Amino acid sequence: MAAGRVGLASLLVAGIGCAHLGASRPETPVLSAGKYAVESIRSRAQLDGVDKLIEISETGTKMTDSAGAEHVLTERGALMLGENGSCRLALAVSVDGEEPGISDRTCRWNVDGDRFLLGDATGAGTRTIYQVRRAGARVVLEGMNDIDVHGNVVGDARGERIVLVERPPEYAGRSVDRTSEGQAAREVQQYLHDL
Repeated sequence: MAAGRVGLASLLVAGIGCAHLGASRPETPVLSAGKYAVESIRSRAQLDGVDKLIEISETGTKMTDSAGAEHVLTERGALMLGENGSCRLALAVSVDGEEPGISDRTCRWNVDGDRFLLGDATGAGTRTIYQVRRAGARVVLEGMNDIDVHGNVVGDARGERIVLVERPPEYAGRSVDRTSEGQAAREVQQYLHDL
């Protein structure tokens, strides 16, 4: 049973956190370089061979597996946006309180008014367009479309969402450099611990 939960966590972190773009243009950007906690993330993932929209949050999400057993999924995560357009999206997803599956992906980002583009680190893959809005202390990224490198719409990202919470300045000064995979893993673990 524990192996099944670890497998479910690994499957979820592999499918969640892919990039997705987003209407009106605010005068002041609500999203800029810095570090944000991922309060919740809703993304498409394949479970039992079926594409589903899955939302995972810090407070926990109940989900039933193919055998009918109910599980509680929790996540802790961070989105670190660099000044130069580089970023890291780190998620730790736990099933029923077990050891979490970790996803630590480098990425590229850009903001144009209230639209946030998030894609893989190479810039050669599909990017997601999110519409950005502020909800109190939170920044909500609502999925709009997936686009290719030429800006052509290649997928529907509606329903996908990332809710971010800005971190205090003491976290914002930490490095997002990836000097080595080992160093990156330690940084992510420490950052997630500090959240």
